[in-house]
Amino acid sequence: MSSYKMRIQIEMIPCDEAPTDAPVKAHDGSVSIVLSETDAMNIDVCEQALLQATYPTLREVLATHLSAVSKKKPASICMRAP
Repeated sequence: MSSYKMRIQIEMIPCDEAPTDAPVKAHDGSVSIVLSETDAMNIDVCEQALLQATYPTLREVLATHLSAVSKKKPASICMRAP
């Protein structure tokens, strides 16, 4: 059986860009959201922004992975009871 590495990298980088209302997906698959300086100092706002930015990508990666795995393995192996 193969191993799978899950890798997530989150950076908080000062920038001169205008704050964004929604996450922006780049051509390389990364997702970013820009917060104002005030919002970037609020843990609740930061947490919500990170969840809003990463959750759709996380679901997309999981769906793609599980779809590919299900095509490789017999259904009896993929549907093991806990």
